[in-house]
Amino acid sequence: MADLEQDHPNDTEEDMSDKKKLVEIEETRLAYMAGVLLKEVAEGLSRRQIEFATEDGPVTVAVPKDVEIEYSVERKEKDGEAKTKLEIEISWKTC
Repeated sequence: MADLEQDHPNDTEEDMSDKKKLVEIEETRLAYMAGVLLKEVAEGLSRRQIEFATEDGPVTVAVPKDVEIEYSVERKEKDGEAKTKLEIEISWKTC
């Protein structure tokens, strides 16, 4: 197998990183149940270990002492209807 750096000399280290999606779920829930999920995530952050239930079994993610957090709330109005969106992103680096 050829060395990627030789084949693609303009690639950066970030371009060649290995990205793996551990869990992805997109669904409609009652607001109450969304709150329950957020509480579970909050408790996992406090314990520095979050567990997600998946079809293939539980996925556990270790959380370091310090994390980066971004959040935003936006509202989009169109044709007399409004859609509000809350985004919360928590990320961290692991060794």
